[in-house]
Amino acid sequence: MKQIKKITIIVLSLLIVVLATSCFAAEGKESKELMILFTHDLHSYFQPHSNLTSSGKSELQGGYARLAYLINEQRILHKNKTLRIDAGDFSMGTLFHTSFTDEASELRLMGKIGYDVITLGNHDFDFHPAGLAKTLEKAKARSKQLPTVVASNVIFSKDDPRDATLKQAFEDYPVKDYTIIERNGIRIGLFGIIGKDAQDDTPFAKPITFSDPVKASQRMVDILKNKEKVDMIICLSHAGTSPVKNKSEDEALAREVPQIDVIISGHTHTVLPKPIVIGKTIIASSGSYSEYLGMLGINYSREKGVQLASYEIKSISADIPENPLIAAEVGKYKALVNKNFLASYHLSFDQVISQSDFDMESLLSAYAEPREMGLGNMITDAYRFAIKKTEGRDYEYINLAIEPLGLIRGSFQKGKITVADVFQVLSLGVGMDGVAGYPLVAFYISGKELKDVLEVHTTVAPLKKVGAYLQVSGVKFSYNPHRIFFDRVTEVLVQDKTGEYKTLDPQKLYRVCANLYTVEMVNYVGRVTHGLLNVKPKDKNGQALPDFKTAIIYVDKKSPKPSELKEWLALAEYTSSFKSEKGISKIPAKYMKAEGRYRAEPSWNPGKLIAGGNAITYGALILGILLLCIIGLIILYVVKKIRSTGKAK
Repeated sequence: MKQIKKITIIVLSLLIVVLATSCFAAEGKESKELMILFTHDLHSYFQPHSNLTSSGKSELQGGYARLAYLINEQRILHKNKTLRIDAGDFSMGTLFHTSFTDEASELRLMGKIGYDVITLGNHDFDFHPAGLAKTLEKAKARSKQLPTVVASNVIFSKDDPRDATLKQAFEDYPVKDYTIIERNGIRIGLFGIIGKDAQDDTPFAKPITFSDPVKASQRMVDILKNKEKVDMIICLSHAGTSPVKNKSEDEALAREVPQIDVIISGHTHTVLPKPIVIGKTIIASSGSYSEYLGMLGINYSREKGVQLASYEIKSISADIPENPLIAAEVGKYKALVNKNFLASYHLSFDQVISQSDFDMESLLSAYAEPREMGLGNMITDAYRFAIKKTEGRDYEYINLAIEPLGLIRGSFQKGKITVADVFQVLSLGVGMDGVAGYPLVAFYISGKELKDVLEVHTTVAPLKKVGAYLQVSGVKFSYNPHRIFFDRVTEVLVQDKTGEYKTLDPQKLYRVCANLYTVEMVNYVGRVTHGLLNVKPKDKNGQALPDFKTAIIYVDKKSPKPSELKEWLALAEYTSSFKSEKGISKIPAKYMKAEGRYRAEPSWNPGKLIAGGNAITYGALILGILLLCIIGLIILYVVKKIRSTGKAK
């Protein structure tokens, strides 16, 4: 009897082991689903906006209320299997961001929509460390429903107090290196980085710096894999992809840190109809301005890891219903913008200030093929117009106005143009006064330096990105793209007070205007060219300016608290100054297209490659001649050696 019991126990034990093993095996093979809903580069686009299609048709797209409806629809469909994330630049792009520091409207709305985790982009630092600190503090104080923020390569200064408030705000919110979320039994680790190109676009983040994104990512992966034992790693990357493979940062990241399962790729505003897959890493992008919702379906199992199941970039079109609660919140923030920001300019959100009989060029086409734009001409003409009007009797003639293409963020379509439309075109930045909008800055430079500024267009822009191509007013110039770097401009004509264009004088001082960001990037140009382009802003007497603050243009300068002349306000004044029709200013037809303010004249003619060259060209020429001489001498030496060897035999 005892023997039978022993046999029975052994059999039962073996059966339990077999069953347990089968269960664990089944568990390992069982595939778990996850639907990742993602956005990036929202840029405060709370409301729908009109875009031109390739066929020239106007189409309404975007808006947080419709975005919220679609996200909620997916949450109902997939229940606890959804993850809602964003890869940075949630602010800076419309009138709504003017309440960034006072209302934290972006973070609060994203919380209400249901975002789980987001990261910071370069433009989220445009309000300086103190401004970002305020929005984090306001969000924390006014809302209990907020997204987790991850920022993994932000470095605070050890001895500069300018970022002390932001460091404290990071601790209080809190902003984390990484976070872990569990959905449908999958343990997910998320972290966020700012890429190298985006780091170059953060002049107002000082004294904050950013560590190498690849090294920061590897550090996060090591922690998440080895310490936290996560099943899946998602990188919220504000670095981006590019058709030019050596500039495609997130593709390089996927190769350098292959343990990342998913990269949500922001910054470049790319729409990827299909994900990029490198090794096992899935790279996804869904455009910008709340125009699309990315939907990435994942299957996960212990045996196979993360597998791509589905992928869709869903257009937030006008046929999607609005979430009424979010629509009401947007309406509330709009009223606050009118009250707290626009009222001081005696303007309102939907106020019509001009009209156009034609569509101006779309930015998509301009970014794809950088060029002179009618819109760019109007913007730079507006700067000169507004400074002349502001300075009145004290006006000092502006010879040149410049605007980088990348700082133009919208265009005008046929029909009525509102205050909101104008602000959207030049929506970036904040002034030294802490108020939204870059101020205009005016200073003097020599004719030689003016030519160097134009070399940014011919040389620096192709090296960096399309956004650095220039729009100009007051000059006409030609360049040969085949000439040596930093000496491609072949002719510059400068408009004088009578309207006549005259040849540039290298020794003469010329007055130049641009927005504060462009002037701040002068240091970047000096760095990227290793000092070959060296522009030093001066006063009218030729003395170097101590800093750019002294060159800011102020409205009503004699008042106790003068306000900065914002670039968007300069454009608003100019567009409302044209000849009116039925009481509304009408944009002139000359701004429908480019008028030839600059032109490329490619030539391989040896004379045209060196004629009028600077020290760089002639230095390269001399070096080339020396190298040829050395090569010639080496050849002669070798030939003589061979001949002498032959004679010896």
